[in-house]
Amino acid sequence: MRALVVLACLLAACMAQRPHPCFSPALMSGALTVSTQNEKLVMYARYMYDALGERIRIWEMGKYQNQSFTGDVLLLYREAAMYQISERNHTCKKLPLKIDFQPVAVPKDATLLGQFVLGSSSGPGQGLLVNTWAGDVPSQGGTYLMTVTEFGCIPIGTAVQTKEYGWTMTSYFDNIIGIEDPGKLNPPDFCRNAVMADVEPYKCSVQVCELCGKPGSGSRIRSASLKGSEPRAAASVPLLLFTWKLQVFDNMRALCLLVGLLVGCCLAQRPQPCSSPPLMTGSMSVSTQSEKLTAFASYSYDALGQRILLRESGSFNNKSFHFNMLLLYRQGLAYKINYRNQTCCKKLLDSNFHPLAIPKNASLLGQVVVGGSSGPGQGVLVNTWEGQMHLRKGTAKYMSTVTQFGCIPVSTLFHTDWTGWIVTSFFNNVVGLVDPQALNPPDFCADAELEVEDGEEPVSFFSLF
Repeated sequence: MRALVVLACLLAACMAQRPHPCFSPALMSGALTVSTQNEKLVMYARYMYDALGERIRIWEMGKYQNQSFTGDVLLLYREAAMYQISERNHTCKKLPLKIDFQPVAVPKDATLLGQFVLGSSSGPGQGLLVNTWAGDVPSQGGTYLMTVTEFGCIPIGTAVQTKEYGWTMTSYFDNIIGIEDPGKLNPPDFCRNAVMADVEPYKCSVQVCELCGKPGSGSRIRSASLKGSEPRAAASVPLLLFTWKLQVFDNMRALCLLVGLLVGCCLAQRPQPCSSPPLMTGSMSVSTQSEKLTAFASYSYDALGQRILLRESGSFNNKSFHFNMLLLYRQGLAYKINYRNQTCCKKLLDSNFHPLAIPKNASLLGQVVVGGSSGPGQGVLVNTWEGQMHLRKGTAKYMSTVTQFGCIPVSTLFHTDWTGWIVTSFFNNVVGLVDPQALNPPDFCADAELEVEDGEEPVSFFSLF
């Protein structure tokens, strides 16, 4: 009987560890970016979020249909009022806001898609454990995806599908728990005499609020709110502010030592282009802007032996595919392997091996915390780089994000004129090879003949996707 009780307790513990819908912290600050699939909207914003007082303030800037806009909006849900604020001109416009406040949370009816590690779990500061949830947006006839941290329920990103914009992607970063300046969540003094404008009330959801503007018309709110009373996805995150106080030293030696430390440490701490570990195993997803391609792959990567194994499945032009591809760059050969039928197809491979690394000529876009920095396990420090590379067909643009510690790949955006944007996300990476033998051709590939068709170019890593 005692053994049965122990077993039941263990089972209960396992069930308790399964991710559940959650609420984000009631007080948060941070930053976010918003972009639409059709590229009509690109936005950066900073926010303060107070679920206790049902208040949100957003400072935003961006482009909507190639027209630039900026805005400063305070949403007071209990007052049913929205303030459009101009600190420079000391002007304020008060507008009606008619919608119930929805806290930042994973809806109770959301479906768990999976739990994974952004970056790697092989070292401290290299990864972040997150959960991804999915659900429907009945009012828009679409769906949403939402990713939050396992510890703290800090928002990472949301993707909402609507008829007008296609997929709208929101990424949250530099989140902290708390409000740095609570006074910013109250209307400024020059707003005291603002009179409520007699216009149709704005209907804006906490989660999917696009603050757009047109020249001469001020900010406006385009609502993509979710229907119903369940909490939805949203939030953003502020950059941490560090205050350094330097003391004045009378001793010249101490002053010289201080200057040496500042120069050496600051230069050393600035992010530098880096190379990922030479041996890695993990997973990745690949999707194109046109939605023609959606793929998932597990990989084994050996930069020392210049070998890559991909086990890939997905859909291209609404047709499903599945294959195992072994790339041997030193031999200039690619093997397409069918383990079930024990058959093997051998083709020529473009022998230019490109290790996972940030090119030396890449430009640093910025360093941010994905998730939050207010507690352990709530965030991971990453660097984002951009640059160009020359391919046979022309020039490609890229934007790569890697962890500050370990240079573990997190995501890559790749653009060419003939493919549009290709988004690759890496997750569940571990440093090392789980099965080194899998990076050698299986025995039944020994007699495979090289297949070469007239005019066919060698296989490349990019052509596989």
